[in-house]
Amino acid sequence: MDMSDLETTIRTVRQDVDGDVCSRSRVMDALLDLRLEAGTRTGITDLIDDALVNLPGKTMVPADWWRDRLDMLELVAVNPVEPVG
Repeated sequence: MDMSDLETTIRTVRQDVDGDVCSRSRVMDALLDLRLEAGTRTGITDLIDDALVNLPGKTMVPADWWRDRLDMLELVAVNPVEPVG
């Protein structure tokens, strides 16, 4: 996936975040979709895996938590960390 495509997808997902809480199943679906689109980009897939492991709530997720994760994903998508060595 092209970098701009991933950024566009993250922005599109962010536009769907409305109110104080989000459906946990929708957040999980969006994270899994983003993980598929990220492909082999380990910086992003590691963040997504961490978000999936630490996904709060049983049925609802705080919208602020979700926005924070999307911000971090976008930051890594725009400024990828390059391996040293």
